[in-house]
Amino acid sequence: MSERIAVIGGGITGLFSAMYLAQAGFETSLFEKGELVSETSDRFHGMIHSGARYAVNDQVSAKECISENRILSKIASSFLDNSDGYFLAMTDQEAEFGDRLASGCRAAGIPCTEEDVGEFLSMEPHVSRDLKRVMKVPDRVVHAFDFAAAVAAEARMQGAAIATNTEVTRIIASENAVTGLELAASSAKSRENFDLVVNAAGPFTWNLLRESNIPSPEIMPSLGSMLVYDGRVTNSVLNRMRMPSDGDIIVPYGSSSILGTIATVVEDASNYTVDQEDIDSMQEEGNRMVPLLGKMPLKRVYSSVRPLVSDGSGDPRSASRSFDIFDHSRDGYSGLLTVTGGKYTTGRIIGQETARKVCEIFGTNFNPRNPELDTSFQRFRDSGMMLNKDIYDMAKSRSGTLDAERLIPGMALAVMASVGNWRSVK
Repeated sequence: MSERIAVIGGGITGLFSAMYLAQAGFETSLFEKGELVSETSDRFHGMIHSGARYAVNDQVSAKECISENRILSKIASSFLDNSDGYFLAMTDQEAEFGDRLASGCRAAGIPCTEEDVGEFLSMEPHVSRDLKRVMKVPDRVVHAFDFAAAVAAEARMQGAAIATNTEVTRIIASENAVTGLELAASSAKSRENFDLVVNAAGPFTWNLLRESNIPSPEIMPSLGSMLVYDGRVTNSVLNRMRMPSDGDIIVPYGSSSILGTIATVVEDASNYTVDQEDIDSMQEEGNRMVPLLGKMPLKRVYSSVRPLVSDGSGDPRSASRSFDIFDHSRDGYSGLLTVTGGKYTTGRIIGQETARKVCEIFGTNFNPRNPELDTSFQRFRDSGMMLNKDIYDMAKSRSGTLDAERLIPGMALAVMASVGNWRSVK
């Protein structure tokens, strides 16, 4: 097909959107103002959700998560740790909530089993002895950068151009139809014409639409912050057995432990602060699950802003974690779609549905094929698109050695080194 499609944003949603659009036959270009997955998609807690966290109050998201969990476990197993997840009741009230959790999981099709408290404590000895009830769900840990690099490799092999360090400064509209983008790369500005633009800029969506004088869908920018501890206190993902709240997830990530998360609405995704009071509150909650956290050094705090679909309440905890693909033709601006909401877990389905929507607009059929991400790096090298095969080959040589853990990250870096700014890839 001759239609030119632009994707704004190099997070997991943008990458999957570009991959599926290129797969559908469109001439696809992705633009990221910095490096790929350098914002929200690389600043979360590192989980592929089972959906259980949302099973009581957000069935749509729960079903999306468990469906994607199963798909990703088949096509991207090398990027996932089969750590499983456990919901822990530390109070009688939380133990009672477990019945609602089990019911919600059944309704969403999420495996959820009651576990023996004593056996669990012998498996996870650092968990508080105040534990009253425990339930197991199929949460996973994802190596987010490596996984995203595999998606980027697939997008390139499908024919998508990926331009990093190339900022979209304005969406150009003429007579209420979007016609292209204004770009800034290497201190040079340019304009490029496109037949349709997919705005997947995440929390920066609102700012970009405002600068472009285009009405924005209602978005709730929600700040989430994570605490990283120097040491691994659990081998499983731990969740509090209650409605989603602050400081109720602990994720084992490599040799570290990640505690998350707070949720507060911010006005500007580029300008925010994390209050020490919120950090202290999270630490207190995390210590209730795993007292050892209180004795471990806090390495760092990192944050990101999530573009939640607003429910009008102003409460980020009540907003759904599902997604929306907003067609701006509703406001008289054809040729522009804005993607909001979603999670890293659901990046694939969002990208697929975005491509499906574009195909509907242009009246073409779409039969999506899931990428085999476990083999993406090798196929990318063999395709001849990898600019620095030495990095890849050096990483490959670590297979079977004491340092085999460096294999996949090294391959991922080789892929990421094969993209550049718009002037070099156009």
